[in-house]
Amino acid sequence: MESTRYEDRIFARLERGEEVLTCLEELRDQYDIANGFLQGIGAVDRVKLGNYDVETEEYREEEFEGTFEVPSFSGNIGPDKIHAHITVSDPDFNPRAGHCGMARVSGTFELMILTTPNNPLNHKYDPSTGLDVFDLSDEG
Repeated sequence: MESTRYEDRIFARLERGEEVLTCLEELRDQYDIANGFLQGIGAVDRVKLGNYDVETEEYREEEFEGTFEVPSFSGNIGPDKIHAHITVSDPDFNPRAGHCGMARVSGTFELMILTTPNNPLNHKYDPSTGLDVFDLSDEG
């Protein structure tokens, strides 16, 4: 992975075989990211997608292997969590999308993280949904 910072933005290019979320953790540590929003595009050959059932409060995950373009990767990054969603498209242009549990780069993967100067993006448990959500309280 190669990366650089320009003002409030961090740009990274991931190499074949690297795992996207692991690289994001490394970038968070390297650049001391307390809060930011991320976008990316690229190609992967292995991806774990998840979706959340609000009624049962359970995640369902499924792993896919193949040749996938990534037209959209987005999320947020804070000191306690990286929350990302990904859309992939197979060679027949069939899309799959969901929460990103893992993604392995097959060609390249380009990321941009926009950091923000305010409070860190911490999360707290929301009993009404069973999810960890932004803690926007003054204590968060």
